[in-house]
Amino acid sequence: MSTTAISEITDEDVLSTLRKVVAERPEYVYSAPEHMGATKDGSVCFYVHKDEDGTNVAAGCVIGVVLHRLGIPLDELEKQEGENARDALTRLVPALSRWVKEDLNRMQMHQDNDVAWGLAHAMAVGETI
Repeated sequence: MSTTAISEITDEDVLSTLRKVVAERPEYVYSAPEHMGATKDGSVCFYVHKDEDGTNVAAGCVIGVVLHRLGIPLDELEKQEGENARDALTRLVPALSRWVKEDLNRMQMHQDNDVAWGLAHAMAVGETI
């Protein structure tokens, strides 16, 4: 699996972008397009949303949105489907600290349990937006 990693992205870049994404939609409860079904591991959370023809059209979950805004192409995000946020971040943004990877992994887990992005952020990072 070939993946493009971006080593110039810092912890602060990720956290700042996460704050902006969450601030835009604090009440949003993630859901994937119905036509996408589930990943092979049964997850219904996608880093990338596709149209009904299977074409990548937009970043999906909160982690996908953050990483795409930071310059990770949709095709690279798609390669991480089925991986938890911590593992995807390790591959795509290797310079991130363990702490930021854990914060974002917690954010993803809360989001996947139908928690609105604002509350998921507060629960994961300890900071309200």
